[in-house]
Amino acid sequence: KTSTKMRKIMKQGKIVIVLSGRYAGRKAIIVKTSDDGTPEKPFGHALVAGIDRYPRKVTKKMGKNKLKKKSKIKPFLKVLNYNHLMPTRYAVHDISFEKLSPKDLKDPVKKKTHRFQTRVKFESTYKEGKNKWFFQKLRF
Repeated sequence: KTSTKMRKIMKQGKIVIVLSGRYAGRKAIIVKTSDDGTPEKPFGHALVAGIDRYPRKVTKKMGKNKLKKKSKIKPFLKVLNYNHLMPTRYAVHDISFEKLSPKDLKDPVKKKTHRFQTRVKFESTYKEGKNKWFFQKLRF
């Protein structure tokens, strides 16, 4: 017999779509995974960093200030059950979230600083023109 081992789909850097809740229909990146769960969350879950408000459309004739305003991104950080995430074929490896952990989300001050850092990372990646699909609103 040949043993077939299931491969992990939910990996760090994988782009997923949130299926239910406040952020339903939003794209997110998996930061950390927990396949077996934890004592407080006894199910497979992942810490995700996603986009709550996507950047607006920009054109050539817009000025610098208008461009700056239109390319702002509002991120979110959340721990979600695997059942509420749909993996896509896309993955992001140039945005790193080493210091972020699920415990930090419980402290409001740390959460706010991590959200700001995530926003800076997302906006810089968006301005570089990388991962264009991730920064477009999902139309459904």
